[in-house]
Amino acid sequence: MVKKIIISYFNNIAATLQTSKVQEVILINKIYQVNDIYLGIVHKIFSSINAAFINLGQDTKSGFIHISDIKTLKRGQKFFSINDLLSINQLILVQVVKEPTFHKGPRLTSNIHLHGKYIVLLPLCNIVLISNHIYDSNERIHLYSLAVLIKPQLMGLIIKSCAQGVAESLILQDLDLLIEQWSFIQKRVLLNSMPCLIYKDEDLVKKVIRDCYDKSIKKIVVDSIDALKLVYYYLKKWSYISTLIDTKVQLYDRHFCILDKFDIKNTIKHLLKSKVNLLYGGSVFIEYYEALTVIDVNSGSFNKLYNSSETILRINFYAAIEIAYQLKVRNINGVVIIDFIDMYSQKDQLKLLEHFNKLLTYDDCNPKVVQLSELGLLELTRRRRSQSIREIFDFSNLKSVNYSSFSFIDDLYYKLFFNISHEDLKNQVFFNKNIRSLFFTKQFKLCKILKNKFIISYNPLLNKYFSFMDRTNLLCFFYPKANYLLPLLFYYRLTSLQSFDYD
Repeated sequence: MVKKIIISYFNNIAATLQTSKVQEVILINKIYQVNDIYLGIVHKIFSSINAAFINLGQDTKSGFIHISDIKTLKRGQKFFSINDLLSINQLILVQVVKEPTFHKGPRLTSNIHLHGKYIVLLPLCNIVLISNHIYDSNERIHLYSLAVLIKPQLMGLIIKSCAQGVAESLILQDLDLLIEQWSFIQKRVLLNSMPCLIYKDEDLVKKVIRDCYDKSIKKIVVDSIDALKLVYYYLKKWSYISTLIDTKVQLYDRHFCILDKFDIKNTIKHLLKSKVNLLYGGSVFIEYYEALTVIDVNSGSFNKLYNSSETILRINFYAAIEIAYQLKVRNINGVVIIDFIDMYSQKDQLKLLEHFNKLLTYDDCNPKVVQLSELGLLELTRRRRSQSIREIFDFSNLKSVNYSSFSFIDDLYYKLFFNISHEDLKNQVFFNKNIRSLFFTKQFKLCKILKNKFIISYNPLLNKYFSFMDRTNLLCFFYPKANYLLPLLFYYRLTSLQSFDYD
């Protein structure tokens, strides 16, 4: 099966594809991304649950930290109350381990992890761990021995699965870079006395090559020359350029958007819908709630077998394949309840469980099936790391919460992926009439209004002249009359880059 990585550097979004089907969507959040390191200040302490809220210096929700996630410098001592570790207005260095949801802030830890390509450096934890995905016992012994030898004093190392079969010099080089990174973080902490961001992964290409690339990837497609240079740089840095590795790097330089070319935009639109049609009939409904996600399987038009029990088992098998894919590509986290079609045969239930567990082994977030209840409900949990597709792109859910807490969602995603309701359009027309009065003092009674356009532009003039606009109101321009010389020129410069109609 052909695997590809598509990187839209202009839109700051990437995706992994397998046989032309989107498997994962990757993007850089502006705030509160997994592995971001902040210098925070203790805002509130709740002794009853041994937890605290940390102000991270952003105009958003505070981060949450539990006593089990607080790493102390006093080794060997156990603390049973968070008041023994933290106090109000205390500065603390923390790292994001879970990104925020609609109603909750990010989950934090003080046990810092610095991620490289082959290893993870633990500056505050004296331990050596080997990835469970390395199954060869001889290789595990070799890597463990190497880690013990090269490990810095009083620091820990985690050996990733991609370190298997890699030359020792590359692992040492990776370790040196992480040690330099830790020195940089320490210097920044000493120079700051207020809550602020200390370190962030802002390079999309680096994140994709580091976390998603492996030797099975056959092609990497980018839409920017700068991104192409970065891809070659990181592939060479991590020794992925050789005659033994058959990976092609391609520049996509056509006017047609790369997200449309590889059907990424359309896939994201479908991932925001609750109904998913199965290949041979039937459907799956996915509904989100505050504490869990509910998935319901319906037989629909599937009626290809005469045996009812065999028909039900076949539908559930197809549904299990689709659900395993949807869990991964939508990045559904937390508790998931799946209502398969009722099967009265215990043998069929065991077949379904075995089949579903095999499908879940391909998921990196380690979904775990808890049980199949007496009511026929399958319960499972999936580890939360980054935000789900719904939390990133679903405009309808953001209307009910404070938008400022989700400022990491760029306006570009709304322009790319969402249709605006008629009520919103009325507000925008009224809003843009006011904008037009900013340019002209003379009033024109006969002004023909043509189609509105969304402007997708990286022109700095856009931010310079319209930085006062609310982020939820998209910028729309009207065609001015011919004697509106300055606005016409300004309009032309913006629309000549890229534009599209929304009606």
